[in-house]
Amino acid sequence: MDFIKKLVSLMVCLMAVYIIYQDITQEDIYSRKEDEVVRDAPSSTFYHVIPIKVQADDTVLSIVERINPQLHQELDVNRILSDFQLSNPNSDPFSLSPGEIYYFPKYN
Repeated sequence: MDFIKKLVSLMVCLMAVYIIYQDITQEDIYSRKEDEVVRDAPSSTFYHVIPIKVQADDTVLSIVERINPQLHQELDVNRILSDFQLSNPNSDPFSLSPGEIYYFPKYN
């Protein structure tokens, strides 16, 4: 009986350590609010995340150009796709689903 108690206690401790490890190693991108300002480390510019419902034939770049008219001259495709991917971790920026809501960067 004492052996079973020790075994159960060991399993509970191991499970607790595993859960704590998982919590520490996961990024906290799901807790961001829609209007939270996000900082992009390399370029030190800020952007807000805006939810937009995608229409047919919309692309990430077409929507970002529409909500950021000042970017037309200095469009950095890799940065835009990277920022989109940070805001939508489970989405493919090259195949958006019409009718779905995605978060797009609105740069300051």
